[in-house]
This record gives sequence, structure tokens and C-alpha cells, in this order.
Amino acid sequence: MRPPRYGHWPPSGGRCTYAERGFTMVELVIVMLLMAVISAIGMSRFADREPFAVQGAADQLVSGLRLAQATAVAQRQAVFVVLTASPLALQVCLDAACTQPLPAPGGEAPWLTDVQGLRLVAGASFNFQPSGATSLASLLTLQVQSADGSVSSQPVKVEPGSGHVHSP
Repeated sequence: MRPPRYGHWPPSGGRCTYAERGFTMVELVIVMLLMAVISAIGMSRFADREPFAVQGAADQLVSGLRLAQATAVAQRQAVFVVLTASPLALQVCLDAACTQPLPAPGGEAPWLTDVQGLRLVAGASFNFQPSGATSLASLLTLQVQSADGSVSSQPVKVEPGSGHVHSP
């Protein structure tokens, strides 16, 4: 048997073995159809942005409350928190009337961003004391919801004694 010439296909001298053949047109079409069905099912899950927006707002709320607590401890003075239920808003101030608001970490922007159409289950007002404890008498549970209430975040909890802010 002579060696195959360079540049000629198939190397077996004119006959293709099973390992040298490619896919048939039917096999390629079936694979493409399966990929299209899987993509359509997978993309529909990510098309609804609302659950991601609700959980993102809840995460921002946790971060903002923790930063308010850290600010109270660092500045050794009470920091007041005002949560508005609808529209969802977080204000952090140096006085109870909120005439001295603290700027958000990024500057003058609001403490919560991209929260249009979202709301809290209930509003609240309290303060973090210089020790980090809160003025709350009992556990505060907050939850971010879509405007129609169909999508809710994990609950955000503020402990009364320690002021610990957490979301399970």
C-alpha cells in the first residue's frame, strides 16, 4: 500500500472509514434544533428582570444600613435612618428631622439606585447609636417587593440590641 499523497483526502486512498466521515446533514439539523429549543427555554428565564431588580435593591438596602451603622460608630454620634415604603427610599441623617442628610457613598446620589417600581412592605424610622446598637424595641424585618407584590426579596432583618443587619 502506498502512502497517501499530501493534500489529498481521504488519506486511505479513496475510501472513507467511519472515523474519517463527518456528520450527516440530518444529524446537524437535529443538533441545531435541540440547541434552539434549549436556548428558547433558557432565555425565557432571564428575560424577566424583575426578580433580579428586587433582590438587588434588597442587597443595596443591607449595604446601606450596614454603612449607616458603621458611620455611627466611626463618628461616635447617632445616625438616623428613614425608610420610605413607597416609593422605596433610604435616607441617612445626622438628626431626627433629617435636615442634615449624609451623602451616599458615591456622592450626592440617592442611597438606593435603580429602585423604580419597587417598594418596601413597611417603612421605618430608627437610629444607630454610637455603640452600633439601634433604638428599635424589637426585631425589624423589611422586605423589598415589586410594585404589584408578585416578587419579593429575602427578608432583611435589623436586630434590636446589637444593630446587626442581615439577610438570610
